[in-house]
Amino acid sequence: MTLTRLMARTLLPFSLVASAGVQPADAHPGRYVDLVDYPDKEANWDRFYALQDHLGAEFHDLCGDTYCEGAYSNHVLLQFRCSVWRATGTVHACALVIGAGNLDVDTPTGRVLPDSRAWVCAAPLGADTPVEMLQAALERRGALLRPLPGSFFSLHDALSDCLN
Repeated sequence: MTLTRLMARTLLPFSLVASAGVQPADAHPGRYVDLVDYPDKEANWDRFYALQDHLGAEFHDLCGDTYCEGAYSNHVLLQFRCSVWRATGTVHACALVIGAGNLDVDTPTGRVLPDSRAWVCAAPLGADTPVEMLQAALERRGALLRPLPGSFFSLHDALSDCLN
């Protein structure tokens, strides 16, 4: 795959979002807010990014024996995000972005050829999970392996399905 085609594949979703007229989060307050901004703008900043780092470390610890096999052996948790229903403080949806890739050298030309992929994996949330309950569950050791509050499934279950 050429770099131009790779970039087009990568940028296409962003161009679709831009052409759909999506406004920045602050353009008009909606019913939902990013977990980072719950209950107020950037109120949850430190805790959220500590949680994302914790999930990244947990993912890294499991990766070698589970997700990091096959064509891509270097999966990385790139981002974790949740939407929160502002009125109730319950989590509506969460997703993890996982990236992986390889670089190969084309020996006749010397070009470095990228082969990368990103996955967006939805978290299997229980209905009406309070923010505090979800954060507490995800901050624990082994958080990826434990069922999420109100759910019979773990993030590990979701990631296994999503990445295979």
